[in-house]
Amino acid sequence: YQIAETVRRHDGGTRPHAMRRAVEMLDLVGIPEAARRAREYPHQLSGGMRQRAMIAMALSCEPKVLIADEPTTALDVTIQAQVLDLIRELQGRLGTAVILITHDLGVIAETAHRVVVMYAGRKVEETDVTTLFDAPRHPYTRGLLASVPTLDALRDGPAGERRLAEIRGVVPKLTGLPEGCAFAPRCPLADARCASSRPAFEEQRPGHWAACWHADAALEAGS
Repeated sequence: YQIAETVRRHDGGTRPHAMRRAVEMLDLVGIPEAARRAREYPHQLSGGMRQRAMIAMALSCEPKVLIADEPTTALDVTIQAQVLDLIRELQGRLGTAVILITHDLGVIAETAHRVVVMYAGRKVEETDVTTLFDAPRHPYTRGLLASVPTLDALRDGPAGERRLAEIRGVVPKLTGLPEGCAFAPRCPLADARCASSRPAFEEQRPGHWAACWHADAALEAGS
């Protein structure tokens, strides 16, 4: 009924037409027995089905852009993969652009073409997904990548010899951001200029943007 309500609100038409559209969309996203499921309540569906139903609702009026905010949160790994495969499949079939909002770097690596890294409400880096993982130019991005557990790290030595990398400090309150770079209090490369002056979001290389006074040093730090 929620999908049908969305269709009627945006496209008009009769209730029977909207219900038919809801069933079509549930079938499109791979929910079995779509006609029966369309009349069920959310608590009667599994987590994966609820996520598919949300995608069906979002696409029911044929948008040009789909904004998927943490679409894999609280789902197990198998269902996560199914949801991501579904989004990619529908993107190709319907020609819909997708803006994926997520904190999961694995999801980004598997799904995204271009990535924008945000910190304290501002863009700090933007580039294609391959360059982001191979040559990040902002210390925050590098810190995020370094904090991801890897199999190589586990093989480096006896258990307990290595510690998982972490970004020191805490995220600042948006109501009390530092005068300069918001990441400066946590940044290993920060100096006096970082604390007093906010860096511009500039193109460091063709197609690669970053807001950092030490973008070159950040790149060299990981090379």
